Amino acid sequence: MGLSPWVRVGVALCAVSAPAWAHHPVSAAKQARRLALYRALGGATAITEGHGRRVVYDFFDPNCPYCHILYEHLQGLIKPYHLTLYEIPVGYLTPSSTGKAAALLEARDPRAALRAAEAHYSWKTGSSIAPRPASPKVQKELAYNLKLDTRTVGFPLVPILVYQKTDGTIRIVNSGAPPRWALKQMLAGIKG
Repeated sequence: MGLSPWVRVGVALCAVSAPAWAHHPVSAAKQARRLALYRALGGATAITEGHGRRVVYDFFDPNCPYCHILYEHLQGLIKPYHLTLYEIPVGYLTPSSTGKAAALLEARDPRAALRAAEAHYSWKTGSSIAPRPASPKVQKELAYNLKLDTRTVGFPLVPILVYQKTDGTIRIVNSGAPPRWALKQMLAGIKG
């Protein structure tokens, strides 16, 4: 399976994006838009990991290799950083992405389904979960998730992390899978 055009665009964008840990001043108007987005993320359909005081929203596509790497990097950081991670599935990178995202959301235990799918991730075919047709309810949920994902940076892109820093500003990280040391630095600065 070759990389879809969206994956190639994402790879190119990740190659030129500033590192996740770089500081970029944001105008007051842009910060207000980010705060409105952050509040809207509460309406997304997500798979929750952890129960900590620090909150991070992570947009992912089940077939995205960078999303898989980021997922693996974050798993060992949830408990020590008192993290609540909202994994927000979207499906657009490959023909099976939407069906796999639907299968995760419609699973009896979505968190267990996500963990199993990521544990058996394939670099050729993506998430190991079998795609399934989305129910009308899940179609709406996935459409809303994709709308929020697109609103975050102006076009569909994964992975994207959104969080609120201790100073109240909203940060958006869209530079692929940051290294663990950068994620630790990021998580230490999250409002909790």
